[in-house]
Amino acid sequence: MAMIHELSPHLADLIAAGEVVERPASVAKELVENAIDAGSTRITVEIEHGGITYLRIADNGCGMAEEDVPIAFRRHATSKLRTEEDLSAIGTLGFRGEALAAIASVTRIDLFTRQHGALSGSHLHLEAGVMDAPEEAGCPEGTTIVVRDLFYNTPARMKFLKKDFTEAGYVLGVVQHAALSHPEIAFTLIRDGKQVFATDGKGKLLAPVFAVFGKEMTASMIEVPQQERNGMTVHGYIVKPHAGRPNRSMQHFFVNGRYVKSRLMQAALEEAYRNAIITGKYPSGAVFIELPLSAVDVNVHPAKTEVKFSQEKPVFEAVYIACKNAISANDNMPHIEHKERPAASQVQPSFEQQRFAVPKPVFHSPKPVETPARQITSSVQTTPPALEDFLVAVPPRAEKPRVSGSFAAAPSIWQEDTPSAGNAERDIAPLRSAAPSAAALPQMTESEPTASVVPPAAHRLEPIDCGARVIGECFQTYVIAEDADGLILIDKHAAHERLLFNQLRAKTEITQQELLTPVIVSLTGEEAAAVQSQIDDIRKAGFELDPFGENSFAIRSVPAYLDGEDVASVMEELAGKAMNNRSTVPDRLDDLIHTVACKAAIKAGKSTSMTELQDLCDRVLADGDVRSCPHGRPTMVRLTKYELDKLFKRVNQ
Repeated sequence: MAMIHELSPHLADLIAAGEVVERPASVAKELVENAIDAGSTRITVEIEHGGITYLRIADNGCGMAEEDVPIAFRRHATSKLRTEEDLSAIGTLGFRGEALAAIASVTRIDLFTRQHGALSGSHLHLEAGVMDAPEEAGCPEGTTIVVRDLFYNTPARMKFLKKDFTEAGYVLGVVQHAALSHPEIAFTLIRDGKQVFATDGKGKLLAPVFAVFGKEMTASMIEVPQQERNGMTVHGYIVKPHAGRPNRSMQHFFVNGRYVKSRLMQAALEEAYRNAIITGKYPSGAVFIELPLSAVDVNVHPAKTEVKFSQEKPVFEAVYIACKNAISANDNMPHIEHKERPAASQVQPSFEQQRFAVPKPVFHSPKPVETPARQITSSVQTTPPALEDFLVAVPPRAEKPRVSGSFAAAPSIWQEDTPSAGNAERDIAPLRSAAPSAAALPQMTESEPTASVVPPAAHRLEPIDCGARVIGECFQTYVIAEDADGLILIDKHAAHERLLFNQLRAKTEITQQELLTPVIVSLTGEEAAAVQSQIDDIRKAGFELDPFGENSFAIRSVPAYLDGEDVASVMEELAGKAMNNRSTVPDRLDDLIHTVACKAAIKAGKSTSMTELQDLCDRVLADGDVRSCPHGRPTMVRLTKYELDKLFKRVNQ
């Protein structure tokens, strides 16, 4: 008996639909690309319930002839290819002839289309791929496609869809990519009867950049002027190095007007920022490259977001040099607005903040010595680094800063404005005595204010004596202490981060502090959708937030120990983790708490007083669970007296 049989056309269409149609955003992408290929100057996208129950794409393009309407929904039917030679030079966004057939097989579709100058148009209704007879209809010039009830006949696929807000965020991403790649087209997105995105279609790239990235990020952007190299043209907008983000969600790359996900272009962009952006932050922007159609293959994946370049090195060089030149030619210094500090009565720290803070003694701060800034001259590399160095490890490789420092012996108070030791070179000073002299301490006066709030005894941290004496710190990063057994080196940021993390994870309810004024944080569509899907976990981590407009959230309360100035950056980092986190709920909550603890901990490179260092050392040594930070890095290293004696040849080897 024969075991092999041919699949029915309907079943074959359902299988093919799985490659093209994953969610409403996939449908929107295919139909928007068809509208662009039709020469439209105005495209409107309307969705309801995230596009699952209703999605409408209307354009003013060329429209379709009456005899072409039924053929358009057949598999492998297209107007964009004629011969096999056309595959080597694809200039349109669509070309496979599979999208309409795949969409029709899992939805209910109504098509209205009319060519320019025609007296009437055509209407066609399809349900699960079954086509009714076309009929004459009155409709505007162009094409309007209404897609209803996605996956209504394949419930197994329906259960994999996300919440409506999340799916709507993916659709917004599709429209934003299309608007960036075609500023000459006016795009409008309507969600549940409300307009949430629009561009003017006047042809200036800055308009869609402003609409996609927002006012604040656009103000920190620099233009990449159109530059030709190796027969390729690169242009776009990228952020200044100081405006890096904690993730790559705002990196957009386009090849010949097509949005793509390119590890090659990503590596070239991030390499251009090498030694200019802080480690752990990533650049953002929209980078466009135009090259001969024969030099790129877009027929790689049904989603058409992956491409292959015939020669990768010239592409890398073109993107790298264009972005590097733009960074070098602009003023990359951040511009800080002067803000009046609120009165002392308005910034009193809460009991919870003092409870988690390392005690800060009140001293007169010695006047900092003004060091003249070094003049740095640099030129753009005409020969970029080897391509092979960056294709595997995409994150930028940051070199360790050259630091010449001295052991800090005299105490100093916490100074938020003190520059990092890694940003200025200092002469090496001779080692001072272990204990600071009385003359080295700044003298207190009677007019010196005392602590603003004295917490009750129940909230005070009792002093701990673990028998270790702090000598000082080196590089403003590592605490140096000694005990009877030898020397102890403590990473002050990692240790304090672990202390906060342990205390927060042990609490059943994290104490919050209400902000004087809510902080409005703007995110991308995908980030906002991810935050909305995990908003309950974020609230458990100590935040009180609510949606505030399109892709924005109003933060009203934060964990009591978090600095209000860090709220926006913490939320961006939480959003990035929410996008990529697929762990269980307890692990996810730990991850959120870890992020907040990291922001609240003592920062490496910041000046810390001897009292703070001693208190931190005692608490780290008293807690046996503080031996590694939540990242897994060690918090301390011990160098025994015997090992020191061996180094100095005081004992036999």
